[in-house]
Amino acid sequence: MTNEQMKKVAIGASVFALVSITLMLHRSATKHILITDAAGAPVDRGLSDNSYTLLIDKNVPQGKENTLIIPLPGSVSSDNILLEDGYLDHELRIYIDSREEGFYKDNPIVTDLDILEKAVCVSRNDSGSVCLDFQTDQLYVNESSLTESSTIEVKFSRPAEKYDHIVVVDPEDGNAPLDTALFLKGVADADQENDIKIYFTRQTQEPVDREKRLSLIKDSQADLLVELSAEDADAQGKNGLTAYYNDKYFVRRMDNARFGDIMLRNCALKSGTDGLGVLPERPENEVLGTSKIPSTRINLEGDFGEKDIERLAQGIYSGILETFEVME
Repeated sequence: MTNEQMKKVAIGASVFALVSITLMLHRSATKHILITDAAGAPVDRGLSDNSYTLLIDKNVPQGKENTLIIPLPGSVSSDNILLEDGYLDHELRIYIDSREEGFYKDNPIVTDLDILEKAVCVSRNDSGSVCLDFQTDQLYVNESSLTESSTIEVKFSRPAEKYDHIVVVDPEDGNAPLDTALFLKGVADADQENDIKIYFTRQTQEPVDREKRLSLIKDSQADLLVELSAEDADAQGKNGLTAYYNDKYFVRRMDNARFGDIMLRNCALKSGTDGLGVLPERPENEVLGTSKIPSTRINLEGDFGEKDIERLAQGIYSGILETFEVME
């Protein structure tokens, strides 16, 4: 190797080392915090005398505009923090396991945001564990990071600004619809290629009233609505899937009947279950009946085991992907 070649190798190694060190410093200075999806999860906010309104300092540092900055006690690490996105109620809940009681009575949050309608600290015990409960004026996507200066920084954006496609999935009462929705969430979360956000009207057995379901469709600016239901097989003992669609509205780019057909075909193919037909929805379904975006209800008729439901969830996601391909 010539002296000139050795010089180039040395320079290349130095540049690589510098870039590597820079990346490591960046990663150590800013850590992403996972926000869990808490749709429909009940919240125990404790007694009124265990909560107080958070102090807010509006003197934000330069470059931190439109950011929520939350100070942390010195003993708190990422292992002591849990964030929940209660999007049905426009809430962000931050659980902090700390040993410094009353920390947030003296240390304000810092923000110039005007979207906060409520900022409350709820004491969960006498040793300093708290829940910081933030309520916003509408539905936002939350992105959070843990900084080197012991703060949590939260950025807010509207769903349509963040995602290419948005879907609302509305599981009706019953174990099968809910289980299908939970499997579907796992399938969607594992997809790193498609920029699709799925909002669920519920992920627990807790019922969700009609108004909240309708509000989620509107607030999320959803492109598609998929309802999930389960009923017994009919008098002939047929066991399979039926797609119901809203025949009151004609939606451009993707009418409801075609959407129902795409979804039923994918669900039947993936699950190996018979497709029993695509039919107009019953008049009493006020959610599907008033929806002005492409909407369908997939009904499970008969008995479905866990494997059937898992494959059905894959079919639903496949149908969603095909629908967006057709719409584009």
